[in-house]
Amino acid sequence: MPLNIECPEPQRLLKRFLDESDSECPQPTKRQQLSPTPPAADHKDPQPSSLKAPPPTPTEPSPLSTPSKKPGSKDVDPAPASAPRRGRVDDWIAKGPLPRPSSAPPRLSCIDPPVIPDPLVIPYPPVVPYPGEEQRPLLEVLKEMSQSQSCGRGSATPGRNSRSATPHPDYRSILRNNGVFIDQTGAKIPQELRSLLDSAILNERSSSLSPEAIAEAVSTAVEVADSPEGNIYDLTGTAMLPIKRSDVGRGGNTLWYTDGLPRKQAYDTPLAKPKPDVHCGYLTGQRSDWTIEENAVIDHQRATRITQPAKGNSFPFFIFEMKSEAMGGTIWQAENQAAGSGACCVSAMRWLYREAYAAEDQPIVDSIAFSACVTHREVAFHVHHYSQAEARYYMSSIGTFQTVREVQACNNLVRNIFEHGLETRQKKTREALKQLYPFPQHWKKTRPAAVLDSQAADANDDQERSSKRQRAG
Repeated sequence: MPLNIECPEPQRLLKRFLDESDSECPQPTKRQQLSPTPPAADHKDPQPSSLKAPPPTPTEPSPLSTPSKKPGSKDVDPAPASAPRRGRVDDWIAKGPLPRPSSAPPRLSCIDPPVIPDPLVIPYPPVVPYPGEEQRPLLEVLKEMSQSQSCGRGSATPGRNSRSATPHPDYRSILRNNGVFIDQTGAKIPQELRSLLDSAILNERSSSLSPEAIAEAVSTAVEVADSPEGNIYDLTGTAMLPIKRSDVGRGGNTLWYTDGLPRKQAYDTPLAKPKPDVHCGYLTGQRSDWTIEENAVIDHQRATRITQPAKGNSFPFFIFEMKSEAMGGTIWQAENQAAGSGACCVSAMRWLYREAYAAEDQPIVDSIAFSACVTHREVAFHVHHYSQAEARYYMSSIGTFQTVREVQACNNLVRNIFEHGLETRQKKTREALKQLYPFPQHWKKTRPAAVLDSQAADANDDQERSSKRQRAG
């Protein structure tokens, strides 16, 4: 018996699926190339993917499609009545925010709205800087920032062993609490020192300056009026401040050792490290006129940080502090700086005399030093001395001179100070140095720093070895 098997006509499952998923959409024309809408996420496939018929290739004609014909003008709808309905995935994408690259500018809606001031709140007045503060040198500003940060956030005063800046308004109090006082009127000058000043320092000289030298000094003072601090040094090359001498050792702009700096242990804040713009003393090195024995004492490891607090000279006795008013510098700031440097010079001489003459009290005039605070407008001179009765270092004013009117008086005072330092003072210094050679017995116990460091390292090694033996036992 023959077996007749009828094969059903193949069906287009993909077309049926698309028709069922979007049956309400009108049949698009050939000119309306609508992309198929992806199926919804919750729509289940009626058949497995293995049973689905593959999509027809472009070369095979579809059995359900009508013969192609050239569309006429009536078949094209330029403006359809209603747009085709989008699927749910398209709606979900349309609702989300559009992606923006990271380099795109911020949205206007993300910018904070302008703050409307409260009419009940009274605003604080703007902070007006002090005159010249905005023109201060960058290095000085950075130093103050560094010192303020080292004090800690929120601290009102510097901590122990932290040094305050000399331009600080409270620095005069720090000077006082460390035993250094600024005598603006010269009332603290004792009679013994007053007699020396009147006879050897403040007296007039027989020689006078030429009109050309005076005119050059005045012209230089006028030229540097609007200049930074570095140009104020030009005054030292004129007859007003004749400090460029071959018999004087000059140094400057280097930090000093603080071994001779006055310090009260009961007070927390020490004085700022001295760093004068120019300091003058006795020659050292190849140009030194000290003897070998005198240099042996000066260069001894027990004395060198006091006898030579900085490079350029030994036993400095004349300090210069330069300030530019155009950059915010003042004589007040220069006096704060010179107070520490001058006290350090006096302390060095007092130490030398104590070592050389332990049982004798030295006259106050043997350990004095001088300083000059210079601007383009004036030069303020001071004498630094120590009061044995009060146990204080004083910086007493001895005269202020206008740079454009008193060039001759300023020249006389500078030359008298150098004459006293290179003659009377150096002679007494030599006598004290001779008393210290051969070295005192207590100096011989002093050992070089390298030896002390090696001994400390050996002691640490011995301690570590003993601790290891104890752990092993």
